[in-house]
Amino acid sequence: MGPPPETTPPAEGRAVPPLLPWQPCLLAYAAGIAAVVFPVAGLCALGLLALFPRPAPGRPRLWTYVLAFGLGAGAAALAMPAPPRETPPCLAQRAPLDLTGRVAEVEARPGGRLSVALEGVRVTGGDCRQAPLPGRLALSVDQPAFRPVPGETLAVTARLRTTGGFDNPGGPDFALLRRLEGVFYRAYARGDKGQVRRLAPSDDLLALRREALRQAVAARLAPPEGADAPDRAGRAMTAALVFGDLSGFSQNDLDVLRRASLSHTLALSGMNVSYVVALAAGLAWAIGRLRPGIFLRLSRPYLTLFLAAPLVAGYCWLGGYSPSLYRAAFMFGCCAVLLFSGRHAPLLDGLFLALGLMLAAMPLVVFDVRLQLSALAVAGIGLFWPPFSALCRRVRWPGPVRWPVLGLLGVLWTSLCAEAAVMPVVCRLFGDLNFNPWINVVWLPPLGLVVTPLALIGAVLLPVPGLSWLGGWALAAASWCCELLMRALAALDAGHLLVTTAVLRPSWPEALGCLGLLAALAIALAGGGKATAAMLASLALLAGPGLWRAVCDLRDVASLTVLDVGQGQSVALSLPGGRRYVIDAGGLYGDFDVGRAVVGAFLTDGAPPRLEAALASHPHADHVKGFVSLLARFDVGAFYDNGGTPEGALAVPMARALADRAIPRASLAAGDRLDLGDGYALDVLHPGPGDDRSGNNGSLVLRLTRDGVGLAVIPGDAERGVLSRLAACGAQLSAEVLVLPHHGSVTGLSRRFLAAVSPKVAIASCGDTWAFPSPKVEAFLARRGCPVFATNRHGAVTARLGAAGETPAVETRIAPEGGGAAKMPFASAVSPR
Repeated sequence: MGPPPETTPPAEGRAVPPLLPWQPCLLAYAAGIAAVVFPVAGLCALGLLALFPRPAPGRPRLWTYVLAFGLGAGAAALAMPAPPRETPPCLAQRAPLDLTGRVAEVEARPGGRLSVALEGVRVTGGDCRQAPLPGRLALSVDQPAFRPVPGETLAVTARLRTTGGFDNPGGPDFALLRRLEGVFYRAYARGDKGQVRRLAPSDDLLALRREALRQAVAARLAPPEGADAPDRAGRAMTAALVFGDLSGFSQNDLDVLRRASLSHTLALSGMNVSYVVALAAGLAWAIGRLRPGIFLRLSRPYLTLFLAAPLVAGYCWLGGYSPSLYRAAFMFGCCAVLLFSGRHAPLLDGLFLALGLMLAAMPLVVFDVRLQLSALAVAGIGLFWPPFSALCRRVRWPGPVRWPVLGLLGVLWTSLCAEAAVMPVVCRLFGDLNFNPWINVVWLPPLGLVVTPLALIGAVLLPVPGLSWLGGWALAAASWCCELLMRALAALDAGHLLVTTAVLRPSWPEALGCLGLLAALAIALAGGGKATAAMLASLALLAGPGLWRAVCDLRDVASLTVLDVGQGQSVALSLPGGRRYVIDAGGLYGDFDVGRAVVGAFLTDGAPPRLEAALASHPHADHVKGFVSLLARFDVGAFYDNGGTPEGALAVPMARALADRAIPRASLAAGDRLDLGDGYALDVLHPGPGDDRSGNNGSLVLRLTRDGVGLAVIPGDAERGVLSRLAACGAQLSAEVLVLPHHGSVTGLSRRFLAAVSPKVAIASCGDTWAFPSPKVEAFLARRGCPVFATNRHGAVTARLGAAGETPAVETRIAPEGGGAAKMPFASAVSPR
């Protein structure tokens, strides 16, 4: 990310307003768009905006803010895709269906997985008989037999699912994110099993040419047999910089880049476009050296823009017209127009012009996280670059020393400005703080000045007869440079120098308050006056939620939350004083990290990443896989399990996380008791000394009590035989809340056990893979007057545990009639399949 162009210094003593009068109105318009989904947040943003000083005396007036806000709300309401009013019965069946649809978009994901958007989908199997599918279909393809091209018609055999799921307080709203794209259903297919077939070829010639070029580059960059991880990652990075193709990366490669604060280098966004513009600037310099007279007719900046325009357009084509790339290209065009019109500091004005045109045409892009981060990063650079620029003008070092040193410092300052601007949003969305701007200083210059030009030149020359050897050489040189960079990162990672930590995820008032303080600081630095009222309001927004949470922690009420983790289980206990415990952490097949993106997101929503203890009921992946990231990122007081070894490849990373964080570990058995303080305790009822700890029937059966009174029973995946034996031996089982054994399956239906617990509320943690909870389990409990809640129907379920004998107050994310609370949108990069 290079420094922006030099700005013309202001006249001495003249205050420089950071915005033009129309630009705050655009912010009010964006707040109105946001208010359609988050009304309170949108109104607060409008109120905060009104407290800032006007860019000009009396301009804009407050009523123009209100008008812009209303226009934004109206535009978003009209653009919001309407969900289907009813689902055809044939779409609700669990059996696979035959689908046909036209490919609209293809995105390559790590590990060779493809994310395909299909439009015009019709269901031809089952009882649907050519029933049209509302909206688009999000199709995930594992082990693809071929790479679909936009415009092709595909036939797919797969089970349809809705886009909901993982509906937890403070967590990402995957259904909302998909709805904004017009997607209401998703499906998963295996290409190597013939579940995806090509029916008709594409008529999009540009897409076909791009795919042919991508295949040629992929063949040239294919790693030899036995290549190590940095070699493979270097080749994958070269393809990613040209095509945005992440399929050659492993999830571990991307995790290392994320912890090094370098994920943005693969996003094909404004930074990559700036590399292309820098390449055009180099061409303009070379032309000037060969033909100096050209600058008499066309200045170097204008020549650079003329050369950059076709290069940027070609790069958009190579990148598959990804949203972040074409938006960056659009902003480049706006900045070019402003520069041609005589403005010498077009960065902020170009940003606002591009955003204004985009929001007018596509108002819902306000909710696109990639656009939010890009806009904030550019705004941070534009607002905070002038002080550094002024400092540079005062430096009187010799030329051979001045430019290299100031250049590196400029890269560092640019990275700091961008990271400071996006930090509140990044912390809110991802719950991680990867603050390593110094790595950008040594990473970005070779990536922008060497690797990207070589990769692009290689891709262009590879299909040219007689020059393909030169193109292959350029690609090999680019991948070799990337390999060296990845080896350097691996060495830093091995030395524990890639600093990353889980952080408190600020609520929207806290994030808004932090952005307000940054804006007030920028105004002060620009000489635009003191934003005292806005600063005080921002401080109130920043401090208020924390004070409220502190008051809530003082209440003498415990809560048990069964999280929506799909087909798995995770239970969070919250006790007075802010003490928190987690029993199991969920886990799915594939690379989607439930521990980080779902359980961790819930636990850090307005709270520090700290647990008094974590417990694993048994070693199956759907209960413990999420612990890999939780244990590595959270401050955990102790870890307890049943003594079994985590299945598959989970044992090694879990053991490493426990050792690296120095977390005490112990195994529990029947008769043990964990004292949680204030009269609360967890009694261990199972397993006994002779029980097998590796399977469902080795699960910890836990009973939460207060002063000896049963509050909840959490039996893991224990099945009928174990549960009946517990009830028969006279174990104390009564409790207000029961987390249903084995996800509510009929295998956990022990009538004697259910009668002994005699719960007032029962909760099943289950996904939509199987028909859980079992109708037999629900029927038995219904006859006893006990309601059953299930995470696949109600989202996360929270039971407030008050005084003994009181029926617990139950809160669900999705009301029985289908209503639910809106949540903050998350990065699509973490969406599950």
